[in-house]
Amino acid sequence: MSSITRRNVLATGLMLGLLPRAAFAHDDKHAITHLMKGMFDTPDSQLSVDPVVVLGDNAIAGWVQGDKGGRALLWRVDGQWQIRLCSGDGLKDPKLLENANISAADAKTLVAELTAAEAALDPEILAKFSSFEGTMVIEPGAGHQGHAHGSTNSQ
Repeated sequence: MSSITRRNVLATGLMLGLLPRAAFAHDDKHAITHLMKGMFDTPDSQLSVDPVVVLGDNAIAGWVQGDKGGRALLWRVDGQWQIRLCSGDGLKDPKLLENANISAADAKTLVAELTAAEAALDPEILAKFSSFEGTMVIEPGAGHQGHAHGSTNSQ
């Protein structure tokens, strides 16, 4: 009698195309967290990334670093996640997402999923997300700059 392992099931599902994209959401969340920590973690100020909601090639991640926080809009380009911009409550507005070339339907879905994911968070964390003023566009290839290092925000 052969044993069926999770790995066998996943491999078979991949080969047959049976697993939906959602099955890989954990991998996307891990990749996004790793990207953001790599960009903004410092030895004296660790970045916390949670929640992360993913829809296709777009995602929104909440982040906290020390007494600061906000949300990041990301997109997948050539299989790699990139931060498009950081903001606060603006990323809970479907219109901002539509202005970033996300379809109206996807924008509404992302905001709904973000709202649901944030519902269980501590109000102090939510207040940090909301404290980010304006919108900061992140240029491709940006490195250790940003949140804790006096970045400028633009409206």
